Amino acid sequence: MPTAAKLISAIILAAVGWLCGELVKPLMPEGRDLSYLSPTCAFAGLFVGWFYLGPRADRGLGTAGANAGTTLFVQVFVTLFTFSFSQMISNSLRKRYEGPIEALQDIFIIGFDFAVEFTTAEIAAVAILGAFIASSSAFYAARKWG
Repeated sequence: MPTAAKLISAIILAAVGWLCGELVKPLMPEGRDLSYLSPTCAFAGLFVGWFYLGPRADRGLGTAGANAGTTLFVQVFVTLFTFSFSQMISNSLRKRYEGPIEALQDIFIIGFDFAVEFTTAEIAAVAILGAFIASSSAFYAARKWG
């Protein structure tokens, strides 16, 4: 069921995802197609805001910080999993794996490598601040219109 908290949190987290995607672009190697990067990060934020943060927004102001932290973790995980899965499929089509279990294990290795390589202070600050703003805004939206 659509609620104001779901809508607010989805919009804010989509904007945060888009901004983080734009901040990652200069860190990427030359020659890669980056046209999908920001929209994918925004869609992950939209998904996490609607299905994860929105339903948890009306639990109280004291949980806004906890919701922000867990939402940030979930959004980073979903985004990294999406890109890692895509990279694993590309590697799989090039026949770099001997079996499906090796390919599935490589998703998490690729995700960890992406996280280490592309995490900067600016990206972390935008993500933390954005998650806190989304959590607080979703709480106030749930309180006012919920």
